[in-house]
Amino acid sequence: MTAEPLPSRLVGTWKITRILPTKGGTCWDASQAAPLVGSTLVYRDEAMSWRGGDVPLQGVITRSVSAEDFRKENSTFGDPPDFADLGIHASRVTEVDLQHEDADITGATTEVPGDAVLIVAPNRIVVSACGVFFEATRAASAARTVSVARR
Repeated sequence: MTAEPLPSRLVGTWKITRILPTKGGTCWDASQAAPLVGSTLVYRDEAMSWRGGDVPLQGVITRSVSAEDFRKENSTFGDPPDFADLGIHASRVTEVDLQHEDADITGATTEVPGDAVLIVAPNRIVVSACGVFFEATRAASAARTVSVARR
């Protein structure tokens, strides 16, 4: 693992679309996790933001993680989630770990939602907060209108 720039395929705005069903233990209950659904995460080279709160990045670490390694590393949550629980069909994905100071974004923890990211597909990521895993999809950019003159 080495410090790197933010992967270009992560840069942009992502909308949290749903909580992924996992069996493991979490430090949030459903009432604490549910408000994240529908919110957006924004990733830029120098910072990430969620609900308007910018979190400056001190570093970025990327690595390729296997399904087996992911399960082992998340075993502290009781019955650890596996790639299938998260809707991941690949045997390996890119994990992005965003380094930052602790921040009180949610009022429930100093953990920053979205600071650990699994890049699953070009327009789909999985993020976690307090042991709860969320699916996020790339938010549609502002519509670009191209006018074509017809003769």
